[in-house]
Amino acid sequence: MFVRTSLALAISTLISSSALAAPLSATQMLQQFNVVVSGNLNSSSHVDGRSYVGGNVVGGDYVQHINDTPASAYAGLTVGGKLSGNAHVNGLGMVVGGDVQGITVNSGESYIGGNASASSLSGNAWVVGAADGINFGNQLHAASYTNINLNGKVLNAPTANMTSTLAASTSTNFAAVMTGLSSQLSALQGTAGSAVSFSNNDHKVTFSGTAANGVLVFDLSSLDSRVFSSTTAEFAFDLHGASTVIFNTNDKNLSVSANFLGGQAQALGSKLIWNFAGAESVTVGATFGGQLLVADGTFSNINAANVEGGVYAKNLNQFGEIHLQSFSGNIPAAPVPEPETYAMLLAGLGLLGALARRRQ
Repeated sequence: MFVRTSLALAISTLISSSALAAPLSATQMLQQFNVVVSGNLNSSSHVDGRSYVGGNVVGGDYVQHINDTPASAYAGLTVGGKLSGNAHVNGLGMVVGGDVQGITVNSGESYIGGNASASSLSGNAWVVGAADGINFGNQLHAASYTNINLNGKVLNAPTANMTSTLAASTSTNFAAVMTGLSSQLSALQGTAGSAVSFSNNDHKVTFSGTAANGVLVFDLSSLDSRVFSSTTAEFAFDLHGASTVIFNTNDKNLSVSANFLGGQAQALGSKLIWNFAGAESVTVGATFGGQLLVADGTFSNINAANVEGGVYAKNLNQFGEIHLQSFSGNIPAAPVPEPETYAMLLAGLGLLGALARRRQ
């Protein structure tokens, strides 16, 4: 979870509890964020939209497409720990709980909960710790200054925008949202008539089916190793206009370099959710389309493989671009237990009560 002592104290000092931002739902997370990582992110590429990272960030280029990024109370980049490695924030500002070192903010305001060094901050900036060797374009506050010619440009208080993005930064437990969403999707049964077919000696995998109320669910739990094998080279889709398509898997380690045929990674990216439930690692080596949910593991896109959609994971190793394809579908509600399930639950509760009375 992102909550850091420095940020929590800052929020309690700057904002009344009634002004705290409301936590985001799973749907809002998928719509407002291009990347959500509850742990650490290492990047040598760029993210088109908004990113949240609960731990540390090394490298990366964030908010490449400012005007296409959906509105949100969050900054363009929110980091719970340290931000370093020549990282760039192109727009919508940032909130960082720890230190920043060797980074650049091209547009937007910055709130930094630790120290700032050897960095360029184009907009207003509030540094809780010391500022050393900072280039800045507007007003700056820091506990102490080194190698900076202030010229009277001292920010006397955090701006209203800083206060707002700071409040948002701790409002949602994204780790819990991701694991909850993964569990909810895993409970869905495969849609009747959904099919996964293999051809060309398993080089090509075709997903086909007709949606029920716009939603099409594929249960891949018995096919993971075959769908995501080293021999799989092509993915094809025949979804008959489904607005939301969910793929549920349950293998621990998955790797695939299949190409999405006919530009379908881009065409379907906003509709697909790949739920890698329980996966410890997921690696893709070719352009992949959809919202990729690896709530308990590490996602890596290698060989400069792009993602057309979004990444929501515990950790992220990013070596390809993550393009903005905000989720446009609807997340189905968790299935309601059958009457016999309720009967079993009630019987179990009755047994527990009887045991408790017997102990008394």
